[in-house]
Amino acid sequence: MSSRALVVGVGNVLRGDDGFGVAVVKRLQAMPEVLARAKVVELGIGGVHLVQELMDGYDLLVLVDAVDRGGDHGRLYVLDLDVPSSPASAFETWKVDLTDMHEAVPEKALVMAKALGVLPKRVLMVGCQPALTDELCIGLTAVVEAAVSLAVERVVALLDPLEELKRRDEILQVMFWLAAEGLGPDITVEDILRFLDDRTAVEHALTQLIEEQYMEARGDARESRHYRLTRLGEREGRRRFLDEFEPYLARHAHGECGTANCDCHSGGECRGAEDPPGSMPRV
Repeated sequence: MSSRALVVGVGNVLRGDDGFGVAVVKRLQAMPEVLARAKVVELGIGGVHLVQELMDGYDLLVLVDAVDRGGDHGRLYVLDLDVPSSPASAFETWKVDLTDMHEAVPEKALVMAKALGVLPKRVLMVGCQPALTDELCIGLTAVVEAAVSLAVERVVALLDPLEELKRRDEILQVMFWLAAEGLGPDITVEDILRFLDDRTAVEHALTQLIEEQYMEARGDARESRHYRLTRLGEREGRRRFLDEFEPYLARHAHGECGTANCDCHSGGECRGAEDPPGSMPRV
């Protein structure tokens, strides 16, 4: 059976950039390929309506909203939300941990949905750092308007599990290669972005890889955080790297071939196959 997903645009269109989530879902509602994968609705700031929607039963919930996390205006965030199960104290702690999410986000509705047993196992948020939300005005600022198209792309990717798995594979390969070349073992997001150009997708994938114990994070501050492959991550990164690039590694530097037990690695005669046409030597 295919999974059921619900995409919800949250926000107040009368408060400038707080209408970001609404603008994104309006674009998504015009995309048949998205509607084939998910139900896409605009809920404004009505949290109770979110609970009613979730009663239909879903495997994935994607919220889209303006989110104040102190970053540059227009910056996108992809957040994996871990909704607390109960008391008010836990709820308040959760709000602090999310670093001042905008007031329109229906936090209480999510807690209520979990208490009722209708909250999906996975809850994601695609958020944008607003520039203007305190004044009564209609329309997004230019910098937030420019982020709408990228947010649409991010939601589409999140609804495609194959695309997400591909991104995680790419990160494992990149981190394995960087470490093997002596540029690790501690890798930053900026290091990865030399090879992959979608920051929000990379940050989201890193979160998932940490949860699945393929890597661990070091350092508390986002700006100084480093990532390191675990032993499981090293093994998986190596396997996926070889699956992808082994045809190009048939002949290594200094006349060594890509066959692991060939005599050429210890100074003997090479028993490996000739380089295939167009092969890429190791550098």
